[in-house]
Amino acid sequence: MMKKLTESSVHPENIKLIVFDVDGTLAETDDYYIEKTSVLAHKLMPFIPAEKFEKINRPVIMAGETVLHSFYRLLDIVGMDKLLSKIHSRLSVKNDYKYKEIAGMKETLLKLSGKYMLGIITSGGRQSTKAFIKKFGLEKIIRFVISSEDCNYIKPHPAPMLKIAEAAGVMPENCMLVGDTIFDILCAHRAGAYAAAVKSGFDTDRLLRFHKPDLILDSVRDLPQQLSQEEKNE
Repeated sequence: MMKKLTESSVHPENIKLIVFDVDGTLAETDDYYIEKTSVLAHKLMPFIPAEKFEKINRPVIMAGETVLHSFYRLLDIVGMDKLLSKIHSRLSVKNDYKYKEIAGMKETLLKLSGKYMLGIITSGGRQSTKAFIKKFGLEKIIRFVISSEDCNYIKPHPAPMLKIAEAAGVMPENCMLVGDTIFDILCAHRAGAYAAAVKSGFDTDRLLRFHKPDLILDSVRDLPQQLSQEEKNE
């Protein structure tokens, strides 16, 4: 099922469905965690400015994310994705959504929705995903959603990508998954879909490139222009 694609093989005219990860891709969760941990560290050591902690916390949290991703990948290998899914469900936001949007996120989705069907694949719970969509008024833009509760497996397993493609009535090769982690790249390629990696999350540029995404973007807001450029290069 695995299909590795190269940057030159992106054909925007063949793409019918674009799906997005949420945390770090559409929502600014990473900066939120860095800010919160920095404030906590400053309270414990008030003689050190909070800004200093922010510089320290980013690489530390990035390293922690890499370790966590390795653990998640192990769960995928041994078939324990559902356990992680249940944990996500219990931690889901029930009413409010506390994170900010990635700059230009809604405008980008509106622009893309004129040409592509749009969806979300997230390892987060159903309630938190609904809260995200409601907070930013995306109900008429996002047509398909697969959360950790809607599939037996989560990323990097290809099942979520295959399921959302089926729901949209398209083939996986006519889909693109946009995310900020290697999990998103692996999920897309294992399903036979395109993968676009954004550098707005914790995974480093080097780590993302190592897993050979089809596109590398600084932010999700660069996607419309990049797809237009790829189309011109045809």
